[in-house]
Amino acid sequence: MKLTCLIVDDEPLAVALMENHIAQVPFLALVGKCFNAMEAIAYLEKNEVDLIFLDIEMPYLTGMQLKSFLPEKQKVIFTTAYSEFAIESYEKNAFDYLLKPITFERFLKSVKRLQQTEATKPIVGANVVESHIFVKSGREIIKLEYDDILYIEGLKDYVSLVTDADKVITYKLMRELEESLPANFARVHLSYIINCNKIKKISDNQVIINEKSIPISEKYRDAFLQKVSDRML
Repeated sequence: MKLTCLIVDDEPLAVALMENHIAQVPFLALVGKCFNAMEAIAYLEKNEVDLIFLDIEMPYLTGMQLKSFLPEKQKVIFTTAYSEFAIESYEKNAFDYLLKPITFERFLKSVKRLQQTEATKPIVGANVVESHIFVKSGREIIKLEYDDILYIEGLKDYVSLVTDADKVITYKLMRELEESLPANFARVHLSYIINCNKIKKISDNQVIINEKSIPISEKYRDAFLQKVSDRML
């Protein structure tokens, strides 16, 4: 699933750079460009977007002021040449803060983290978050409570859903299953998705669940530790 993006920036060169960055990322889709906050307000009255790349210093309304008019759930990544706005941007509940000139590496790191955050949203149907999943295993269809799942292990074209009592194996790709799991699940390795509620401890590059040591790979480390830090004392 692609994330739709809107660029809001009064500098044409900055817009062109962001447009080029977005074009390089397969899961992003640029749907609009606005050169001031008033254009953005008019656009957003008729359209919804997943993500706004929002400059701070603009005429009429600053990016900070525009953010206060947006719904709380709207994902915003601030883009600016001024580092002094960093603290305020997070107080405004921005997803991230990119300092110009924005390198592609820093840009990609930010949007990959957002992609992984969106992928772990809970399943919602009729405004009710599902508490369980039905898994086809051989000739059986097994009901598993999400709270009972310790971790999920990828086995080529199959996955193994591990609980205290059992292992349920089903024909499914990890990336397909990952998209349907609640927010308390996190991908930590190409072969592992874990239930964060079941973590006993994190030691170096290992997650311990019960007595099982699960590796944390470099690819998923930052997003996983960010999820853990949201609950850290």
